[in-house]
Amino acid sequence: MTTDVVVVGGGIAGASLAFALARWGVRVVVLEATERFTDKVRGESMMPWGVAAAEQLGVADVLRDAGAHTSACWVRYGEGLGEPSRIPVGLLVPGVPGALNLHHPTACQALLDAAGEAGAEIRRGVYDVRLAPSGAPTVEFHHGGGIHRITAEVVIGADGRTSSVRQQLELELNSTRPTAAVVGLLVTGVGDPDMTAPDDVVLETDQGMGLLLHQGGGRARAYHVVPLDDRARYAGVAGADALLADLRAGRPEVRELLSNATPAGPCASFPNVESWTDLPARGSVVLIGDAAGQSDPAIGCGLSVAMRDVCTIRDLILAGANTATDFASYGAQRADLLRRLRLIAEVMFASIVAPGDDRSSRRAWLRRAMTAMDPDVFPLIVGMFAGPESIPTDLVEAGVSPRALAVSRGGDAR
Repeated sequence: MTTDVVVVGGGIAGASLAFALARWGVRVVVLEATERFTDKVRGESMMPWGVAAAEQLGVADVLRDAGAHTSACWVRYGEGLGEPSRIPVGLLVPGVPGALNLHHPTACQALLDAAGEAGAEIRRGVYDVRLAPSGAPTVEFHHGGGIHRITAEVVIGADGRTSSVRQQLELELNSTRPTAAVVGLLVTGVGDPDMTAPDDVVLETDQGMGLLLHQGGGRARAYHVVPLDDRARYAGVAGADALLADLRAGRPEVRELLSNATPAGPCASFPNVESWTDLPARGSVVLIGDAAGQSDPAIGCGLSVAMRDVCTIRDLILAGANTATDFASYGAQRADLLRRLRLIAEVMFASIVAPGDDRSSRRAWLRRAMTAMDPDVFPLIVGMFAGPESIPTDLVEAGVSPRALAVSRGGDAR
């Protein structure tokens, strides 16, 4: 069998690309391992800059039709009982009303269905996908009791963090050293399910940084970013209860939101590792999404990176790209994108999550810096929502300033 593009992996990145290509008449075959998507605690909030890319692809409406909730504002609760600050995320990207939150398995299924309706061929329950040893854009795989072979112009590896396609290409990822654990849990009974979902929440806790991202109907994804050594606190059967208890503590507003909340899925944790490669393509095979490396999950930009990947690769393929040389610009763009996101993650961890007797003063410093629109800090935090390219290039080239990171060493950051 021959086709134009084979996409290995039918998750958010792979299904979005299949949809975006098929609607332009490109012949696409999607090979997906699962028969049904299940909750594995993955990213479920798309930042406004990612929503803008999803709009370009035509998948934003697919997600909204599947029940995605738009969050126009984040409410930030600092340490103590002071007044919260509001981050108007719906005003940071023209034409984008806010972040987009949707249950990950629901999003995957909606996008894969849309790809099929657009003309892509979907095969589920596929396993043991192998690239041709010669390096030709050909894949072999098991499906339906038989071994199949497809030759294409381009093969896309969209098979996640442990990508088999990447391993077969022998592409090594650079990675940061983990410093924190991101703990996630799907919960129901949040607030009043009969009323409009409240704003998304970010709060400073005794353990680190909490997040509550609403999906509507009383459902939300709760996250807690804590120092790596504290991840055991949320392990085992009592992990979900510990997570909810820690998020309820301290702030009466959050305690009220979660007063009737109950777990609706597994509680899982993963390290805040960022990984990347400057060369996410070899031959006629190219990686997208987490297969090409991931941003630090603690800042929640993974879905936005995936949407940007899909936009870039769609345009390149429609323009005739089918070699690693053709995809070189994508690799350079992606490396720069992740470098910018890395700066955001460093400041967020150093000022909010890193343990130490001076953590309260570091958090206070960040609040002052944001209020004063400090040029070393403010553009980084805004860039998380508005897009990494909005961060001034001179700040990116300099890296996080010593003054901005002095807080992590107990220095004077005033």
